[in-house]
Amino acid sequence: MQFDWMVQCYAGDGVHRDAPLLERLDRETVMSGVDTAVDVGLEGLWAPDHFMLGPRAEEYEVWTLLSALAERTDDVDIGPLVGSITYRNPALLAKMATTADILSEGRLRLGLGAGWHEAEHAAYGFDFPDVGTRVDMLEEGVEVVRTMFTEPKPTFHGSHFEIENALNEPKPVSDPHPPIVIGGAGPRMLRLIAREADEWNVEISARARGKPIEFKVEKFEEYAEEAGRDPAEIDRSWLAHVLVCEDQEEVDEYVDRIFPLPWGEESDMDEQLEDIEDAREKGSMLIGTPAEVAEGIEEIRELGFGKLQLMFLDFPDTRGMELFADEVAPEFR
Repeated sequence: MQFDWMVQCYAGDGVHRDAPLLERLDRETVMSGVDTAVDVGLEGLWAPDHFMLGPRAEEYEVWTLLSALAERTDDVDIGPLVGSITYRNPALLAKMATTADILSEGRLRLGLGAGWHEAEHAAYGFDFPDVGTRVDMLEEGVEVVRTMFTEPKPTFHGSHFEIENALNEPKPVSDPHPPIVIGGAGPRMLRLIAREADEWNVEISARARGKPIEFKVEKFEEYAEEAGRDPAEIDRSWLAHVLVCEDQEEVDEYVDRIFPLPWGEESDMDEQLEDIEDAREKGSMLIGTPAEVAEGIEEIRELGFGKLQLMFLDFPDTRGMELFADEVAPEFR
């Protein structure tokens, strides 16, 4: 299996589930986390595509950050997880992604999604159409991006996007282009992913809403076969929250510090994760000793997911990241 770090580049400070112990955002803390992730052998660095998460709305813009990571690292994957199709014209996005791919010498994986953060759209002046329209936009956007990556004179005319000889030179160095990762698990999204993606990513809300994840895996494989693709040839990744500690006493200490924790999306934080049982059941969080965390990962692997993007609940402390690399990751290699 491949284990990556979802760079926790926004301050959660007791409110946001993704970085509940990070009080303030600063360059030194984030880059120290990046260096530790690389040093302990994690194989990828991802970052969220948002502008104002957490109680203080402190967050780095994803493509600017990825450019810095491209230059700071040598041999790890980088990418947005996932980029909202509503935030950037896909032709411009393809140009940005091409540049990041070149700067990283072919290490970019392009994560795309339909977007969800309505308040963020309103604050920044982006249109936020209904979900069906956003999925339509994503479908066209994938085609635009792929056209920009591969065609000498990219041209596309759709209902939402149009380009005419939108030159994208030089081309990406990845062959034939940076892998396209699409996040989601609704019925339309699964069909789109099964048809178009190089990698399927599922995060918390995609797993929590609707049918169980086992059902979604079954439908994904069915849709891939309908599209004439071998499901086994499409990578699968799982965005996971992890808290790994040496012993149960340390687990209990961290759980007391972190929980209760608001639960839901930014626009719908009307529930709470009260304790470790809530975190495991509602959020499928990996919490416990190395053996317990490894047991949870094995269940994910049995569903066909070969990559995990990890958010460490103890960050900015990096001891959990180091312990994971020392005692959990080797169990899967």
